[in-house]
Amino acid sequence: MPAKTNASNDFGITPEWPLARGVQARVTTVTEPGNLAAHVGDDPAAVIRHRRILQQRLALPVAPKWLTQVHGTQVVNYQSCQAGATADAIWAQDRPAICAVLTADCLPILLASHDGEVIAAVHAGWRGLVAGVVEQTLIAIPKMPAQLSAYIGPAISRAHFQVGDDVYDAFAQRKLVDAATFARDQQGKWLADLPLLAERILQTAGVRQITQSGLCTFSDPRFSSYREDPNAGRIASLIWKDQFRT
Repeated sequence: MPAKTNASNDFGITPEWPLARGVQARVTTVTEPGNLAAHVGDDPAAVIRHRRILQQRLALPVAPKWLTQVHGTQVVNYQSCQAGATADAIWAQDRPAICAVLTADCLPILLASHDGEVIAAVHAGWRGLVAGVVEQTLIAIPKMPAQLSAYIGPAISRAHFQVGDDVYDAFAQRKLVDAATFARDQQGKWLADLPLLAERILQTAGVRQITQSGLCTFSDPRFSSYREDPNAGRIASLIWKDQFRT
């Protein structure tokens, strides 16, 4: 059953993804509230202001603990980690809690247990997917993969994600290469379907309910794209649990 909410429903993008009562999710945009990353050269005061607007407009029960994302496989727990922890995934079980990741072409993957007890957010570029950030997150979560549902948020689409043989070979070693995940382009390079690769990894790990956003960060002006601008800001994908189950 979709979660009830007191947050502003017209702020950002609400994933079309069924969640247990008391759990909510949202994806921000370049204007709602704007860049949320402190490491891209933006005015620090503007970043702080955007983060405050985010918390106010979504009526978040607690503040996000923004991660220092490094394209690795480290997973942390919201209740025990410090803000700024070096990790690419965060999960929570107790209330209140919020899990969030920042992206600009990489994949944001949100996870929630069917009973609403556990939530998680994963930052996954191609390096993270190959290295196993999804699997490490599923290991950390105290639920079986079949008890989870996943939302794969806005990311660069296959039409715009040109990669070299090194990326192709890395996924080939994981037996994830086929005509659907990779295609040759006219320049002799590869076009990789990052969201589909993530879906395959989730399926192999045992997650059965997977929702794709179908949104492309490169072609959709609502989102930031690192490929288009290396100094681009970052959007956030968030999932949270209110203090009390409603």
